Amino acid sequence: MTLEALRDADPRTVGPYALLGRLGQGGMGVVYLGRAPDGTRVAVKVIHARMAAQADFRRRFAREVAAAKRVARFCTAPVLDADVEGEVAYLVTEYVEGPSLGAAIRESGPLKGSALDGLAAAMAMALRAIHAAGVVHSDLKPSNVLLSQVGPKVIDFGVAQVLDAETTSAVVGTPAYMSPEQVSGAPLGPASDIFSWGCTVAYAASGVPPFGTGSMPTVLLRIVNDPPDLRGLPDPLRELVTAALSKDPSERPTAQELMDRLSASSHTGSVSVEHSTPHAADTGTGTRARMIAWAEGRRRRLTAAGAAVVVAAVGGSTAVAWHNAQTSATATASRTTTSSTATASGGQGSTTAATGGGHHNPLRSEGRVTFYAPAEGAAARQAGLWEKDRPEDAALMRKLAAVPHAIRLGEPEVRPKIAATLTAARQAGGVPVFLVNRLPGSDCRPRTSAAMDAYQEWIKGIAGAIGQAGAVVILEPGALVKVPGAANCDPRGSADQRYADLRQAVRTLESNPNTAVYLDGSHNYWPGTEIMAQRLIKSGVHEADGFFVNTAGYQPTDKNVEYGRALSACISVQRATGGQDCPTDAKVDPATMPHFVVDTARNGQGAWQPDKKYPDPQTWCNPPGRGVGDRPTTDTGEELADAYLWITRAGSSNGRCRRGTDGEKDPVRGIVLPEAGEWWPAQALERARNANPPL
Repeated sequence: MTLEALRDADPRTVGPYALLGRLGQGGMGVVYLGRAPDGTRVAVKVIHARMAAQADFRRRFAREVAAAKRVARFCTAPVLDADVEGEVAYLVTEYVEGPSLGAAIRESGPLKGSALDGLAAAMAMALRAIHAAGVVHSDLKPSNVLLSQVGPKVIDFGVAQVLDAETTSAVVGTPAYMSPEQVSGAPLGPASDIFSWGCTVAYAASGVPPFGTGSMPTVLLRIVNDPPDLRGLPDPLRELVTAALSKDPSERPTAQELMDRLSASSHTGSVSVEHSTPHAADTGTGTRARMIAWAEGRRRRLTAAGAAVVVAAVGGSTAVAWHNAQTSATATASRTTTSSTATASGGQGSTTAATGGGHHNPLRSEGRVTFYAPAEGAAARQAGLWEKDRPEDAALMRKLAAVPHAIRLGEPEVRPKIAATLTAARQAGGVPVFLVNRLPGSDCRPRTSAAMDAYQEWIKGIAGAIGQAGAVVILEPGALVKVPGAANCDPRGSADQRYADLRQAVRTLESNPNTAVYLDGSHNYWPGTEIMAQRLIKSGVHEADGFFVNTAGYQPTDKNVEYGRALSACISVQRATGGQDCPTDAKVDPATMPHFVVDTARNGQGAWQPDKKYPDPQTWCNPPGRGVGDRPTTDTGEELADAYLWITRAGSSNGRCRRGTDGEKDPVRGIVLPEAGEWWPAQALERARNANPPL
């Protein structure tokens, strides 16, 4: 682990421990290298003050620390001490000197042979000890496996669950190593860690996570729907990892079963089929050489050590009560609506009719249209954290949370969420907007037939849950921007199949009498009006209620309306002529022009224009100085624009923005930015302050 000098604001001592430097920082606190009174070097994690100030957090922290202390010291960095009651809350663990698995793979490349087998066995042994203590790690990943002189050690177990309760309503964990049940928000048990074990072993063998990289929604969809990429894994280790990565938790092996299989294989030689001398570049005192030397010894000791783990870890207890990693403090979501007056368009009429009368778009109703959404959870929680010390900022966060936003549907089971939303919407007299984002093979990748069959059944479930209620569906942002088989995408995919899949989803949702469905129309500078028109036509935009624009952009509202009109006209012309271009002098039939909605959640200050040159400016990636835009309304002043909606989240990060430079920091902001999809309070506050019109 890299040691940094203490900063001016860092403490010099915590309890009886002298702090020597910084080892890292995470969502829970800062980790320091410390020296105990007897001179032993330890890792001291000091909990963030905002968390430590909450009584509920301290109770959870104390409970999880007590559980973590019960974990046997087999391939783990044990908890040595903690203070959960003092002014400064902290946790002390054994200091493990050595790089993380992730750093070692990045520096030296994937592991092979006995080094890979030894890693798999060590992590299985660590999970066996952790699970025997009644703890679920919930965040096993390469950065939480340290390669010490005596072998791999798993760190940060147990207390990750305390952090879960403090995070946003978004999924918790590192996306590429999460289990399907973690993605869906279901209760977690030991099987979730087994899935993460499989992901980590697969990464160690190839240098690539088994479900790839990309945006958080893209990776999570692959985890739930797609088979893993297990390149680099030899048999039978591949078979063991395949079993660990089963979508069904009940079909995964336990940690003990992993150890038994690996132990048996170590005697038969069936797991480690590669025993050749490392390449010259890998010999000597480097990480790979240390791993290989350690693993060879581990293979000879594995069976005896496995038996020791069983005896020592189980101890006098034969029953374990698993903690629920999803437990969180109960919160009451406020109901918020926004109102506007809308004129009927296209003869759609009222949406109040439950039966008969054809299809009704709730955005084109006569009279006043109101939107419903629960208070946005992350912004509301941030307001609570800032209430005492930053009351003005807290007030802005409350205003941000109160604006109705699109309600995300991406988990495997969403029907209870839909039912609860519709009940609250009826009571509030508002229309909910649902953002559907779970398309298999999204972000350029081909999809399997089985995954798509499951997706279409999932869409049927959404349609059935909505039923005759009035609702708006934003269908799969990005699905028509990065299309399989298109330029810069996976050539194995099929663009026509993507279009057919979306058409089927549109037809299913539009079978409801009062559901309005909008397809992805991208934005005005990518990939181009004529191309988007072709893709929308092939995806059945004429069977939907229209398209949406600007979910990935920051263009001002007037530019988006201009683009929406141009795209609508182009669709009309192409449908009439059967051509692929849109001459400016072509005759357009207004009756055939599709409508659209505009995402105004982040466009209050328009698009970002960098004041200096970067190799790749990434103007879409967390641009500074932006603000939230027009509030959700159907009063757009444009007949084709059905509404302005808040589809994206103002406080969510677009990911690590390096803008073509080396290193991890964003050269514009000078810091390492949060991962894609993570709640970023500073950016949320910036966009609330820059709101246009003001909040």
